[in-house]
Amino acid sequence: MNFQDSTFQLWLLVSGLLVLRYVLVAGIPFLFFYVLSGKKLHSKKIQAQHPATIKIFKEIVYSFLSLFIYGLGIWIFVYWMEQGVTLRYNTIPEYGIGYFFISLGLMIVLHDTYFYWTHRLIHHRYLFKYVHKVHHQFTNPTPWSAFSFHPLEAIISMGIIPIIIFCIPWHQSALITFVTFMTFYDVYIHLGFDLKQLRMGHWQNTAVDHNYHHQNARVNFGLYFTVWDQLMNTYKKLP
Repeated sequence: MNFQDSTFQLWLLVSGLLVLRYVLVAGIPFLFFYVLSGKKLHSKKIQAQHPATIKIFKEIVYSFLSLFIYGLGIWIFVYWMEQGVTLRYNTIPEYGIGYFFISLGLMIVLHDTYFYWTHRLIHHRYLFKYVHKVHHQFTNPTPWSAFSFHPLEAIISMGIIPIIIFCIPWHQSALITFVTFMTFYDVYIHLGFDLKQLRMGHWQNTAVDHNYHHQNARVNFGLYFTVWDQLMNTYKKLP
């Protein structure tokens, strides 16, 4: 097997695993909230109407496209790691368990900041028209829309990983935990249902906040928190 064949097979394998994970992480909540629950949870639905079937199909198609782009990105990140050019460390005791959790918090804060400002950037009228409009066509989002991006936006969204692996010392377990948390949280804010049990304070960006962003593209640009939105006067509660 030559290098090109092995690289292609690795990309397919990684992309396939990403798709499988996404089918589980997004598909199970969709199945429960949109199919099995019937009208039992209708009072928790943020928008009363059910999303159009064609929209849900498009959410899935664009998400799968993004995941195959992410598969290529992961191959590049692994190559950098194997070349020893990142700030990866091998054992948790090297920096201690305390730093392990601090680094995880740093990843989340860095990502929230990166997401807010790149999100604001792609809301510029030119980038929105040609790039971000793909995601905003889903004005009544479901869990499948979490990664429903234009290819360029998918690449932009991956930009947080090089920032993390080149700027802070990191352990692979912390990075995997962060990416897993990010995936679940992205699905949550696109859920389309108001789960008050998951609210932890006014600083948290909730499914209601992000759902309103899909309806009103001028407000609520954050991912995990509302801190940047509140500082920049772009936060608004659902009327």
